[in-house]
Amino acid sequence: MGSVRLIVRYARVCGRIDTTDEAEMQFMSGSLIRRNRAAMLVTAGAIALSTVTAGGAQAAPAAPEKCTIKGFTPGKFVVAGTDTERKFQVQTTGCTQKNWRIDFIGDTGALLAKKSKPFTLIYPTKLDNTMAGAYEVLVTVKSSDDKTTKKKFNFSLLRRSTFGNTVSISPDPANQGGSTLKVVAKLQRVNWGEPTSYGPYVGRNVQLQFKAAGKKTFKKVKTVKTDADGDVITTVTATKSGTWRLRFAGNAATGPAISKNTRINLD
Repeated sequence: MGSVRLIVRYARVCGRIDTTDEAEMQFMSGSLIRRNRAAMLVTAGAIALSTVTAGGAQAAPAAPEKCTIKGFTPGKFVVAGTDTERKFQVQTTGCTQKNWRIDFIGDTGALLAKKSKPFTLIYPTKLDNTMAGAYEVLVTVKSSDDKTTKKKFNFSLLRRSTFGNTVSISPDPANQGGSTLKVVAKLQRVNWGEPTSYGPYVGRNVQLQFKAAGKKTFKKVKTVKTDADGDVITTVTATKSGTWRLRFAGNAATGPAISKNTRINLD
């Protein structure tokens, strides 16, 4: 009550209470105190109830992570005539990767890449052509809960193929209404070893493709086989202005090749 009287006196001095009797203030303060205590008891009861409820239905422990290895990139590594570097990544779902590594399976047993060293540099001078092709690798992932998941995948080490700057398509411009174009190019493939070199890729199917002006995609016009010198030599009739190119699809030991685009306009 002392605090209430002090408040009342302070209010009277400040001129904020003129007619309220001190006894009435004491009664009011007592009622306020009782109401405050009741509110505190109700609040405490609610807290106790919520505690009992929470204790009676405890949350289930978090389910362990189920890590699924979806794959890795690149799945194909095309090695040119110079030192070639690629960055590897492993794709997973259902977990957070803590560590991963990719190892060759079999006689090599060598490490291809790992999370702390994802970049792999391959030296073609230390390879020979017989090493091109498919390999089996083991991808190992350790997730954030320290559990290990493993899965096997195929991996290809491929020799680079290229048309280089050998493609010639002429004449340009061509005559409107069915002009004959002559297409000449050479498909080559890298030879690994010391020293590296490029040689003709003989007897390979190459597509001649065309994209009409205003279109977004190339379409196959014809297929031509490379000759004993790796040359592509053919003719085609041009009926529209547009862009021409050559494409080699690649195979189990050799990477694909696409020539530079050649624009031919019709007068």
